[in-house]
Amino acid sequence: MGVGYRVLRAAARFVLALQMRLEVSGVERLPRGGPVLFVSNHLGLTDQLAIGARLPHELRILAKAELFEWPILGWLARRGDAVPIRRGEADREALRTVRDLLRDGAWVLVFPEGTYVDADVPLGMIPVKTGAAWLAWNTGASVVPVALTGTETVWSPGRGWRLWHRPRVRVIFGEPYVPVRPDGVPQKVAWRIVADEMARRIAALLPEGYRGVYAPDASDISSDLSGGGTAVPQPAP
Repeated sequence: MGVGYRVLRAAARFVLALQMRLEVSGVERLPRGGPVLFVSNHLGLTDQLAIGARLPHELRILAKAELFEWPILGWLARRGDAVPIRRGEADREALRTVRDLLRDGAWVLVFPEGTYVDADVPLGMIPVKTGAAWLAWNTGASVVPVALTGTETVWSPGRGWRLWHRPRVRVIFGEPYVPVRPDGVPQKVAWRIVADEMARRIAALLPEGYRGVYAPDASDISSDLSGGGTAVPQPAP
């Protein structure tokens, strides 16, 4: 971890201390080295800061392109060398960049849902995209599921946030694993199977109210593969 990143992380921690009460568990489970692909549920604007704040290793983030134009978060994203991705498109260039980072041994964070629900929509996970499955297959990275709670209220007046509030935020790192490629099915079906396994591992770490379509009694975890978020790329030529 370079000096510049340490300064950046200190700035992020300062911002977090003003906005939330952060609790982190499971850091001891993390691999000692890379490549590591962190996959997390997505709740709000400060998710990536909460996840990276206590990690012992530099974390690269796949973030929506609009974030880079915002105050504070945009500055942090640019200084932290986050990788911009255009939501709603199969942004193959961004995914190839992340693939190359992982092949070089980096720790990378992605949000397989691709976005988070608005304040007027019931809280809970939405169907994931398959970009994270593609990244895992093309890099051999260890996958670490991450569970977030509480960040949905930070900077979200629609969910009750007020300037003087410091909601409790929890980050849980699950057990690392390496996805197994299913045999005997078409490639896109295999991506979907692996992506849904990632989602279920995230959901298993979450309280019931956060699991959404990945709750045990949910019947539909299909995904519109042409919709927004981290869409399915074709393998790089």
